[in-house]
Amino acid sequence: MQGQPAIRETKEGVKKKMKKTFKNSKGITLVALVITIIILLILAGISISALTNTGIFQKAKDAKQKSEDAALDQNTKLDEYENELDKYLPKQNENSLAKAVKVGDYVAYKPDEPDNNALTTLKTNLKNYSGASDNTTNSAIARDTLSWRVLDVDETTGAVRLISAAPTSSKVTLRGYNGYNNAVKLLDDACSTLYNSKLATKVQNLKIEDIQDKMKTDYKKIDSNYGNRFTPSYKQYPSILTKEKEQKITVGQNTTTGTELDFSEQKTFENQTESKQADTLDVKYTFWYKTMSANDFDGENKEMYYKLFINNGSNYPTYWMSSRCVDANSVFADFFVRRVDSGNVSANYLCFSRGYEYSYVYAFRPCITLNSNVQVTSGDGSESTPFEIK
Repeated sequence: MQGQPAIRETKEGVKKKMKKTFKNSKGITLVALVITIIILLILAGISISALTNTGIFQKAKDAKQKSEDAALDQNTKLDEYENELDKYLPKQNENSLAKAVKVGDYVAYKPDEPDNNALTTLKTNLKNYSGASDNTTNSAIARDTLSWRVLDVDETTGAVRLISAAPTSSKVTLRGYNGYNNAVKLLDDACSTLYNSKLATKVQNLKIEDIQDKMKTDYKKIDSNYGNRFTPSYKQYPSILTKEKEQKITVGQNTTTGTELDFSEQKTFENQTESKQADTLDVKYTFWYKTMSANDFDGENKEMYYKLFINNGSNYPTYWMSSRCVDANSVFADFFVRRVDSGNVSANYLCFSRGYEYSYVYAFRPCITLNSNVQVTSGDGSESTPFEIK
């Protein structure tokens, strides 16, 4: 039992040593942490110093400044270009025709002399593509002396559109399938060949949309069949029908649905030398007819539109519009070209799906879209003193 105190002392010594060791270990860990932090700070300092010494911060600042300077320079140049353009595009408040006129005013528009080659081409095309090669009116077509009135005014763009005060004296004959196929381009070409000038951006014949766009009456409700589809039992058709939007022709196993042309569009001439027979003809009805009055037109200019288009319902030379349409039922389809006559907006059938072809000869109605920078030099817009322009 005398050895027990010694054992107790030994245990207490062990405890003291363990505490000392833990304390020393704890101190070493703290020192290691401090040293690690110091090393990281040194490395960060070196990295920052390297970035600073290579000028990367300054380069970033310089790049930002250059970008801001470039944007400022670009805006300055755009302002200079705009000011330069303003010199050549007169402001509309400085003698602009668009600011001076109203619908119905007279304008002294003077077409240039027709180019002889273009005139020869026009006469040749009328002979080859109108379906009426034996008609002498085509070779005799010439420019008339016409008065001009304001049809549209776009005060935003400065564009003014004119319409001839009356139909032309010259007439165009259209007949049969080719007459229907090529009416739009032939009539537009006649107008642009005979009545163009350096002051014009576009010259074409009047179109059904020109009238419809001015109407208050809903033309789609004038004829209850408008927009309906028919599959007539007689199935001959004009070749351009394959290009007209929403018209369908099936020959054998092939069905063609037109997607290219609206009623008043044509890009190239069609030369249909023989009748075309479909197995199924699926056509959309697009014809309407109406005896017009001023109340069919919209807005404060309704009386003037009635005068310009219809001549107040009085006798007026019948004239073609550059627009096609289709009348149909379960038996046959009729293929028409639009016209205005004696107070009516109507159309003439040129060919039937039964194979019949017909011929008609009428005047036409040129429309001129003037350059937006055309200016007034004198006049008051009356018939006796029309606006002179340059």
